[in-house]
Amino acid sequence: MSAAETSQGLIRGRITDADIELLKRRIGYTNPTLRAGVTIAPWNPKANEDAIRRYAMSIGDDNPLYVEPGYAQRTRWGAALAPPGFEWSMGWNRSPEVSSELNAETHKALRGVQLYHSGAEYFYYRPVTDGVELYKSEWLADIAEKQSRFANRSVITTNRNAFWDQHEQVAITSSRWFVHAERRALKDGESAAEKEAKTKEASAQEDNIVYTDQQREEIEAAYDNQFLRGANTLYLEDAVVGQSTPLMVKGPLTITDMINMHMGTGWITYPNLPFRLAYENRKRLRGFYSLNEYGGWDSIQRVHWDASLAHSIGVKHIYDIGPMRFVMLCHYLTNFAGDDAWIHRIRYELRNFNYVGDTTWLSGTITAVRVDDKLGPLLELKITGVNQRGQENLRGEATILVASRQHGPVRLPTPPAMPQYRSSKPTQPGI
Repeated sequence: MSAAETSQGLIRGRITDADIELLKRRIGYTNPTLRAGVTIAPWNPKANEDAIRRYAMSIGDDNPLYVEPGYAQRTRWGAALAPPGFEWSMGWNRSPEVSSELNAETHKALRGVQLYHSGAEYFYYRPVTDGVELYKSEWLADIAEKQSRFANRSVITTNRNAFWDQHEQVAITSSRWFVHAERRALKDGESAAEKEAKTKEASAQEDNIVYTDQQREEIEAAYDNQFLRGANTLYLEDAVVGQSTPLMVKGPLTITDMINMHMGTGWITYPNLPFRLAYENRKRLRGFYSLNEYGGWDSIQRVHWDASLAHSIGVKHIYDIGPMRFVMLCHYLTNFAGDDAWIHRIRYELRNFNYVGDTTWLSGTITAVRVDDKLGPLLELKITGVNQRGQENLRGEATILVASRQHGPVRLPTPPAMPQYRSSKPTQPGI
């Protein structure tokens, strides 16, 4: 188990060689640092038009394909269609079961170590449409030490996922990457309050932008001119390598934006439940709670909206939840691809913190236009997100299957076999 100290109930773990060895024993099983707590019931048990509309609006996507009643039914899909990313609001948990013996020996690996989402790669095979019910499995696939300029010692884990429908046809697979970093230790004789004050002072010395009228007008103009292909089919023959793809803006980021994201997706990985349910959750996820300014227990998920807690772990500002930049990228791609195309692959890396108040400008370039032997006509893109300070905070790639005047309409890819690592029943009771 990690050597650890506490302040205000916040555990400050250390990454040890023993921790890493314990974590390696969980390969093929669930990552003990991504536990679900007391609930595994999906936010949306089945896809339907209302849930899809709520989700799209919650991420700032007003594409008629997802939000206009009856629109998707008139397209090639013939039913209400979910955008990529919606799957994280779904999925009955069928992750591999961990024996009580293995769990007892390994469940405290990396306890009290901060977790940061750093990127992922997704492959989409089948549409999630009205009436689809998804099941999911997630398992730890790889562990590697990582050099970090932010923390003393860190580990990056690869967590594989599969989502399949009620007919046992795989719809989506992914690999998600997480950086496990030591919370910056208190120096000898330094109190938690002193550490927080130093981090806050360093933050104040940075260029914390206050937007001018001109900058706000630029952002609003980009919103007014946001590109949406819609029913105008994207053909292979109309794309050129090196061609720039349209600009999209997201921001300035607010806490309200994060609330909206959770309204559409639920809590995604960690449940943040109220009152007695929070108490029951803390019994299972003790390290996921710390004392707040009032002396009450609260989820450390609040690093995204509680500046004091963010400062106490050495982060200069409150910042977004990682999947927000994933769905920004999804929105960018679906607007560009239009109603007929199929987004098969999305890969992204989170390059810097996206702090509250930051604005992300997304732009891209077509890097390949070709006909693949298995996938048919396709485009490959590189996409970059840059904040108002000129810093890259998102780096993405995508493969989009498109129609061709010569080769015909989009062909959906062949789905892989059901995942090896899965359980036939829920890993624990859900609520």
